[in-house]
Amino acid sequence: MRRPTFAFLLSVGFLIFAAGEKSFSAEKSVKAVPVRIGVVSRSTLDMPYYVARDRGFFREEGLEVEIVLVRSSLSVQALLSGSIAFATATGTAVSAAVSGADVRVIFAMTDRPSFDLIAHPSIATIQQLRGRKIGYGGIGGLSETIVRQILTSNRVSLDQVTFLALNASDLTYPSLKAGVIDAAMLQIPPTFLAQDEGYRKLAAGADYYRVVQGGLTTTRAVLSERPELAVRMIRAALRAVRLIKSDRKYALDFMKGPYLELGKERDRFVERIYEAAAQGYLATGAVDESLQREMIATAARRLKPPPAVPAERVFDFTPALKAAEAVR
Repeated sequence: MRRPTFAFLLSVGFLIFAAGEKSFSAEKSVKAVPVRIGVVSRSTLDMPYYVARDRGFFREEGLEVEIVLVRSSLSVQALLSGSIAFATATGTAVSAAVSGADVRVIFAMTDRPSFDLIAHPSIATIQQLRGRKIGYGGIGGLSETIVRQILTSNRVSLDQVTFLALNASDLTYPSLKAGVIDAAMLQIPPTFLAQDEGYRKLAAGADYYRVVQGGLTTTRAVLSERPELAVRMIRAALRAVRLIKSDRKYALDFMKGPYLELGKERDRFVERIYEAAAQGYLATGAVDESLQREMIATAARRLKPPPAVPAERVFDFTPALKAAEAVR
């Protein structure tokens, strides 16, 4: 009986190896890692995660991502309990981390707040707000912080205006139209509606204040035990950001679809909403240390006495920078 030649054995071995590789790849694609991400809204801030799921970017990273709506006030609790692995409530996470919670902000979607200061048509300048009533979402929220910064920067003393916390963003513009307030901090798309109806834009919040909005937060345990998971999540999100910026038609069609809630006037304002969102998305998903320190200081001022918290106790953009390098 003839013995198998070396070449024959080598070819058989290669076929077995190739079959094993194919089997492993198929098994890997079938057994994608399940991941839950808690988003606080179905807005353009969270749009890249929906796009990453829709276009299969998460799947290509070996992830089976479930997107669930979670109140920002409950997001840290959900993270720490393991109900979700990632959350998009970055502001809430900063405050919680400053207070001692073991969470980190690892990705920034934008550092441009989407609030505008909108006033009654009879008010032409910020200085004319003296003696007037200004409405915003809620006490201690971002809109209050920004309007105070706008007034201070324009030398309008805070005790020269009356602030009204309306505690619900959907009440702000109706209150302005009803004359309950003279000016308001409005977000997209109500800011577009107000300007189309003759109200004046006195200031853009992004011109006066930087803050991380959207992005990803997670626990220190996830970062230490599963660091590649964070990188893969962010890499998929950054690929989605790049697609949104480069393919305007796809993005507009997606925004008109079932995933986002952009108000009753969505079709009317979708192009303006897109332009504002695409312009605000960060290419690297990270912000500089000076902004990190500013956000920590703002959160710390709410505590008595204000704690001294290092930036690395709140932020860790290592996964974002690794992901950005990979998709460059």
